[in-house]
Amino acid sequence: MNFHAAHDLQPFWTLAAAPIQTRALEQALTLGLFERLRQPASAAALAAQLELDPVATSVWLDLLWSMELLSRHSALDAPATPRYTASPLALRHFTSASAQNCAQAWLYRAQFMERFANQWETLLHQGFDPRGAAAPQGSWAQAARVQIGQEQRVVTVPAVLGLIDTLALPATGRLLDLGGGPGHVGIALAQRLPRWQGVLCDQPETAEVAQENILAAGLSGRLQALGCDLETDSIGSGYDLIWCSAVLHFMRDPQALVHQACAALSPGGRLLLAHAEQVDDPELAARVLPFYGTLAVRGNHLPRPGGIGRMMAQAGLVDIQSLGRIDFPMAPVWVHAGRRP
Repeated sequence: MNFHAAHDLQPFWTLAAAPIQTRALEQALTLGLFERLRQPASAAALAAQLELDPVATSVWLDLLWSMELLSRHSALDAPATPRYTASPLALRHFTSASAQNCAQAWLYRAQFMERFANQWETLLHQGFDPRGAAAPQGSWAQAARVQIGQEQRVVTVPAVLGLIDTLALPATGRLLDLGGGPGHVGIALAQRLPRWQGVLCDQPETAEVAQENILAAGLSGRLQALGCDLETDSIGSGYDLIWCSAVLHFMRDPQALVHQACAALSPGGRLLLAHAEQVDDPELAARVLPFYGTLAVRGNHLPRPGGIGRMMAQAGLVDIQSLGRIDFPMAPVWVHAGRRP
């Protein structure tokens, strides 16, 4: 007889436990735990070093071990007092020296989700009030410089390059990273396409961050950052490839931007749109809605399957096809391609 079958309520008990795990990781990042545990240490030694309660510290470390963020080592002569080290996963993504560090990005997302979760009762009863929703001036640019920048470098860029490598692109051309934030995707595309020129376009404060990154990458001869309001300003023209991800969610008139992108393409040029979708598969929806459902509550655009393709067709694009789903920061997105005739 199997005495270990999970109860059908287990997923919801696991859900209830998630805030404890979130807080455990937040404290680990705040206290620089993973840097400290490059070398093995016991719970007692770490508690003394950080001036923490030894009992709570022991449970905290075991909790992080259960999340595969720590490794646990027990000596034969003292099995009850294990020592802990940071796991390869933690060292790769949650330490400042790593090129794949996403610590600030994860904290940024966790804190946003907590704030939104605390508003659920008000939102359900009163809906979203845009009067209290304005972000502080420059806050998005700062996020682009640090947190969004981490996500782009570590997660988005490899996914986009894997996609681009499947396309038969000409040796030369002109690209646009539309709404590209800190610009790491456009920079990576330019590095992968060494005979292409390009433009990285976003709001002015964020475009300044992108220009800094262009200079740091040594690509100022082939790339430039353009600061503009995507609702009202020109994005240029003569592009052979336009990459645009997660931008339509934030537009007052998403269809207008698709029309503008189509008009900005050279004949035969391609538009690639990558966005989250309100899918009918509950497993995928469970990955999308906690993050992008927050946008839908605010009245932002969260397309249903097929919606992006219809928008592209309405803008006059041809050879429209879905290139499939790719993993982006937080949740999967679906990539759609179309060509200007």
